[in-house]
Amino acid sequence: MVRHYVRKRGSRPYKNYSEKNLEKALNEVRAKKISVRAAAEKYGIHRNTLSGKIHGKHPNASGGQTTFSSDEEGLFAKYIIAMSTYGFPLTAFDLQMTVKNYLDKCGRHVKKFKNNVPGKDWVESFLKRHKQDLSTRLARNISHARARSNEGTINNFFDNFSKEVEGVPHSNIWNFDESNLVDDPGSNKVIVKKGTKYPEKIRNATKACTTIMLCGNAEGILAPIYINYKAENPWQTWTEGGPDGAHYNRTRSGWFDAVCFEDWFTKLMLPILKQQPGKKIIMGDNLSAQLNMEVLNLCEKYNILFILM
Repeated sequence: MVRHYVRKRGSRPYKNYSEKNLEKALNEVRAKKISVRAAAEKYGIHRNTLSGKIHGKHPNASGGQTTFSSDEEGLFAKYIIAMSTYGFPLTAFDLQMTVKNYLDKCGRHVKKFKNNVPGKDWVESFLKRHKQDLSTRLARNISHARARSNEGTINNFFDNFSKEVEGVPHSNIWNFDESNLVDDPGSNKVIVKKGTKYPEKIRNATKACTTIMLCGNAEGILAPIYINYKAENPWQTWTEGGPDGAHYNRTRSGWFDAVCFEDWFTKLMLPILKQQPGKKIIMGDNLSAQLNMEVLNLCEKYNILFILM
């Protein structure tokens, strides 16, 4: 529930000046044309406000101290913009979960957030603070099949792709894909005695699934394979006799999630990419839904570009 605060009569308002006057006052003080006290009297802005702005003690927004620093909020904003560019814009709930994952990973606990999940009032305030870069819109849903079959979308993709890979060596262009394998043989028709309603066939099947992630570059070099089992805890025997350099993990579903994707990227791909000079490109399908802030920050640091098809 969004909370609304009302000041008592006679108390000083949060903000009784224009951004234009504030900027003028700060510019004059920084240029040493006028003192903070004189600027406060000239523009009608409290001297503590001017002093705080000069020394960077306040956030830019009014309404009290924010939970996160301006750099941290900037990371959230960059992540939102990146995910929207990839075709997976975040909802308010997605943003709340992103913040929770960030806090959990940092080992921080924010008392005013229930289980480290910010409320809707925080989301609303965050969007107001970043209204110059972010806005909310109703999204129009399109299927993957429609997105693939749209000729304009396909042509636009290759036009942009050609620009991005220009000058990038083939060894620095990587393509990843994950495949899910199941041991369930499914059902098929059998011949039985007439009148049999529920025929059964004895087969060893557990409906378990295993996901493997493969990644290779345009020169034909294959990165180590990443294998993810469906299990609470992996067995040591599951890692014996596998491909050289393979890495193993497990999830409850057997599918890749954001944590699994980050583990694959940081432990298998990043060591390879860091050794390659210049720009690196990683292409994939719709796994941008699994990208998190940590992966995107590492990509920015080491000149790595994700291209989602």
